[in-house]
Amino acid sequence: MKKVCEYIKQNNLLEKGDNIILGVSGGADSVCLLYIMNELGSEYALNITAVHINHMIRETADRDEKFTKDLCEKFGIKFVSYKTDCPAVSERDGISLEEAGRNERYRLFNETGEKEYGKDNYKIAVAHHMDDLAETLIFNMARGTGISGLSGVKCKSGNIIRPFLCVTRAEIEEYLNIKDVTFMTDETNLSDDYARNKIRHKIIPTMNEITEKAVNHMASCAGQLGEIEDYLKIQTDSLWAKYVKEEKNAEAGNTEILLLESLLGEHPALIKRVIHRALTIVAGRSRDISAVQIEAVLNLFELQTGRKRDLIYNMEAIRVYEGVQIMIKKEVSDEEKKDALAKLHFEIKDRDFSQNIPTDLYTKWFDYDKIKYSLDVRFRKEGDYLTINDANAKKLLSDYMTNEKIPSDKRDEIPLLADKDHILWVVGHRISNYYKVTDETKKIVVATYNI
Repeated sequence: MKKVCEYIKQNNLLEKGDNIILGVSGGADSVCLLYIMNELGSEYALNITAVHINHMIRETADRDEKFTKDLCEKFGIKFVSYKTDCPAVSERDGISLEEAGRNERYRLFNETGEKEYGKDNYKIAVAHHMDDLAETLIFNMARGTGISGLSGVKCKSGNIIRPFLCVTRAEIEEYLNIKDVTFMTDETNLSDDYARNKIRHKIIPTMNEITEKAVNHMASCAGQLGEIEDYLKIQTDSLWAKYVKEEKNAEAGNTEILLLESLLGEHPALIKRVIHRALTIVAGRSRDISAVQIEAVLNLFELQTGRKRDLIYNMEAIRVYEGVQIMIKKEVSDEEKKDALAKLHFEIKDRDFSQNIPTDLYTKWFDYDKIKYSLDVRFRKEGDYLTINDANAKKLLSDYMTNEKIPSDKRDEIPLLADKDHILWVVGHRISNYYKVTDETKKIVVATYNI
């Protein structure tokens, strides 16, 4: 108790008159936190609301809810409970059952806090302890996370406070034993079906055999890594302001990010952090954005303009002249493509020499007698080309689009007027030199694109 009180004061976790949403499952950790917060209630003039969540996984969940409710009534603490179908959330969102449970808990904690005390006027207290921190470090290490994941959970994160990060699970159980406090046991914690349980039951005990203070040492390591992470974040912020351009895509409701090529002059560790942040912002989440994704983006800087890589969460990275652009892939529907092509039409006429050749961007004339096959309105395909000078030198359409810096994600949406593989007109851009109208032209193709 004394160690926790000192930790709270040292890290300014509580202030006089704080409104507290206290997560209480009925298990040892959260029951211990309830006891201690209740004891601190008068010292800090706390307003406490205990929140219990039934994840609808165990048959004994109703038992735990009743136990927690009775305990709160004993202390005169307001009690709120919820039932949320975590297996259904897991299936709906394509995430693990553990992650679904965590997401639902914090969603309901915040929902209750806003309802009881008003937005941004409450703190969420949870019972994570030193063993949880060690388990998180091992779990994230196994998943291949970076320093951020290895630095573990923090005692204060936004409106969340964790007063127990200074004590071990053994110390919590000792406190409960001395106080003769009963608590509920979640039988799923005894199974090795979950990754964290395997770490808790197998890896941590083995590490404790190596050194008695393994959990304390891992917690200390996580704390040091947290300090390093804070420093690297400051450096990343500086590089972000210098080498990154963000653009909000209001229509799609997401963000597109351009990483400037000059970023490559910085330290590799910081470059990778900038890329990770870019991917996280575009995706709207950081989970599963791994070193593989970061390397895919980094390797694009070595490739020619127009090359691209498909990434996780329907993202794509494209090599552009300025660097590498990261965005959510734009899916153009068949209906949209059909509409775009319908705007391009043409007709064949005898040439009226009293009229000047139009210079309008969306109206073009072509020499009809030079058409070898038949005219077609379509989008690009492999092998398309056009002629680019009076000598009728050929250039692949793909090379032309690259040279003209036409964004890769737009190239498949540009309507074309084609004579088999020979492109007469790249709508909105140029025409092929071969089909230009001359003084000898008698019949013309008049093509118009209605924007």
